[in-house]
Amino acid sequence: MNKWIGGFVLGAVVSGAVTVSASDSIQAVLFPAKYKINGVTRELPEGYSTVNVNGHAYVPIRYVAESLGAVVAYDEDSSTIVVDDGFNVTHMTSGIRAGHLQAAKEGGETVVTGQLYIGQEHWEAMASARNAIAPGTEVAAQGEIRFYNDQGRYIGKASFKDVPFVSGGDQIREFKAVADRDVSGYAFASLTGVSPVPHPLPVPPDTPISDSTRSLSVGTFRLLEQDGFTKVKGWISLNKPDGHYRYEATLTFYDEVGNVLGTADIEGSDYGSDEHYTASTFETVGKGDLTGYKSVTVEVRSLEKAGDTEAFE
Repeated sequence: MNKWIGGFVLGAVVSGAVTVSASDSIQAVLFPAKYKINGVTRELPEGYSTVNVNGHAYVPIRYVAESLGAVVAYDEDSSTIVVDDGFNVTHMTSGIRAGHLQAAKEGGETVVTGQLYIGQEHWEAMASARNAIAPGTEVAAQGEIRFYNDQGRYIGKASFKDVPFVSGGDQIREFKAVADRDVSGYAFASLTGVSPVPHPLPVPPDTPISDSTRSLSVGTFRLLEQDGFTKVKGWISLNKPDGHYRYEATLTFYDEVGNVLGTADIEGSDYGSDEHYTASTFETVGKGDLTGYKSVTVEVRSLEKAGDTEAFE
């Protein structure tokens, strides 16, 4: 399960897996081919090559697959190279992806099944992070799938945990979880709250956008458009006395002339502070492409005290 699975289509190199005789070997020459993938001309990254074997071009499978949005993994047990474009539920700040989601009613519950992908690049990032994980370490991955309707409104979530991985290589694992609500008719799913992820050096967040009462402020946005929706990640701060609060708010995104591009709802719970500036992250989804926004407003729909251990859903 190493990065050498970058190999070649129909000729993936599996180092050390098979001992071949001279009669089983092949002769190949470098083939200076250019690539145009979905109409976009691309240059092969350093470390990749195209070769010609008996008049057939063998191309780097990882490069081509990932350029088309697919994942690549190697199943050692069956000596199978897996290329799969079904992992369309992505995490905002890592390469972890989920796919092949099924949400079905079983009795009084909605059971969510799917697969989780973690690749070698993610493990390399972990190895150099503050919370480094040594290669070969058994890791229990966990996270949350949040579901939205066709208008981008949150309808429920399913949390998964203890998905077994080993630090290093490209791996696909199955998971099963129970949703907190009926999400079987969802239109969009988002992967959030996953671990393990690298812990970078802390950067002070900037939350300059406040509602009309200056009770809540947001900022430091990151947006990702996908399948007709936009995932929005940012920071939020409650400008309230010490205590635990539940909140509902709406972000409205505008273009350069003030036209509304769309909205995204924020719902959650957090702590206010009298003496110290505190902020935490949020993640939500909006309908349409919001990535070209030029300005944002925030409107608080509700903000009320919550119990010390109460979580808002």
